[in-house]
Amino acid sequence: TCSEIILRQEVLKDGFHRDLLTKVKFGESIEDLQTCRLLIKQYIPTGLFVDPYELASLRERNITEAVMVSENFNIEAPNYLSKESEVLIYARQDSQCIDCFQAFLPVHYRYHQPHIKDGETFIVVHNPDLLMYCDQGKGYKSFWRVEE
Repeated sequence: TCSEIILRQEVLKDGFHRDLLTKVKFGESIEDLQTCRLLIKQYIPTGLFVDPYELASLRERNITEAVMVSENFNIEAPNYLSKESEVLIYARQDSQCIDCFQAFLPVHYRYHQPHIKDGETFIVVHNPDLLMYCDQGKGYKSFWRVEE
């Protein structure tokens, strides 16, 4: 079990096209994170979308390791006609922090229902699921699922 995990997400850039940056810092309970891979299962709310074609392009250029899980996904649909989607992202170890992983995901705002009055629309991005795989050597491996 992990003694302490710090998860931080922030949205980078302004406008309709942004990046969701996820940073994960592990406590001292995992001895050798160099043998570990962290998979982030990010839930994308209806007010946002991830472009699967953009993800494929980023994978080809080795910028990110992310793939859409959801099928029958319409990137053109407004928020009130769309469904929540899921993306799997392999986080990379942070060169600035020995106990840290980070991943970025390009996200885009969807069009929303028109309002009579001017106003703001808030979109809540929930914490992702974290799945960790560590090769312990000696012929066995460890898997962890980190939940809120």
